Amino acid sequence: MKKIVLLAFAFLLSNCDTNDDGFYNNVFINVPNLVSIENTETSYSVGEKLYVSSQFPRILNDGALIDIFQTTGANEFVFTYIIEKRINSTEWEVVSVNDNQLDIVKGNAQNGSFVYAICQFNTVSNLYEYRVGFPLLTAGTYRMSFGYNSDSKDSVELRSLSPSKRLVLNIDSEISGLDTNGYYNFTVN
Repeated sequence: MKKIVLLAFAFLLSNCDTNDDGFYNNVFINVPNLVSIENTETSYSVGEKLYVSSQFPRILNDGALIDIFQTTGANEFVFTYIIEKRINSTEWEVVSVNDNQLDIVKGNAQNGSFVYAICQFNTVSNLYEYRVGFPLLTAGTYRMSFGYNSDSKDSVELRSLSPSKRLVLNIDSEISGLDTNGYYNFTVN
């Protein structure tokens, strides 16, 4: 009898709703051009920096005006990007630098196997802001893509870091300068 009860209990647990989106009050909108690659040159020199920036107002238009600061209570929105260097004709390796090597002008960033970009809310300008330069330290062929866990090829996904029990806003933002596979390709000489 115990085996039947345990089996039934295991079956019930396996059928529990695991949809985190519903549990965490996630909302999704589309607003293009919130993130940009500042200089879409295809060639850089060793020692230059590749800047990624974002600056968007607290009130966005996704068919209707939405005050994202009031709605989410978030002082920060985050997104990710990866810079890779070609090591042979078919393989790429992730390029990583120490956090103190990043040129953080606005917002914040952390670097590991990807750059964790943090757009911070500026209460004076009422803008979420991010501008960080990634140092290009060695010559080679490179590519950059947005979204560590994303399947998107033409957009970046921004997510609000909302306080507990507040709406979490996910913004899908189309970005220009990417190829059909979702990469920004460049060389460093």
